[in-house]
Amino acid sequence: MQYKEENPMLDEKTYNQKIAEVISTFDFLRVKHVMEYLNWNWAEYSGIPGESALIEKATSLLNEVRDKPGGVCGSGGFRASYRENGILSLKFVLTESWSDSPDDDDI
Repeated sequence: MQYKEENPMLDEKTYNQKIAEVISTFDFLRVKHVMEYLNWNWAEYSGIPGESALIEKATSLLNEVRDKPGGVCGSGGFRASYRENGILSLKFVLTESWSDSPDDDDI
């Protein structure tokens, strides 16, 4: 699937609409259940954060990554990215691995 190229430096209203879309479609309850199952604590909450704290952290990361088109930032299992084509995304990552320099033939 090809995405339409967009200007990555969106105005504040458009960027906030993208954040709202990401937040409204993300399954924070599922993340909370996984964190409970794994007993995954956040130090700043002295335990497992509630759904509202998860939303607050995710929103903060999505706002932080705005100044990094093509970049990524993360904390507490969340990873927010803002692609150069203007796509904003949020993930909750349990594990990941990659090499220092991927071979383009294997991608």
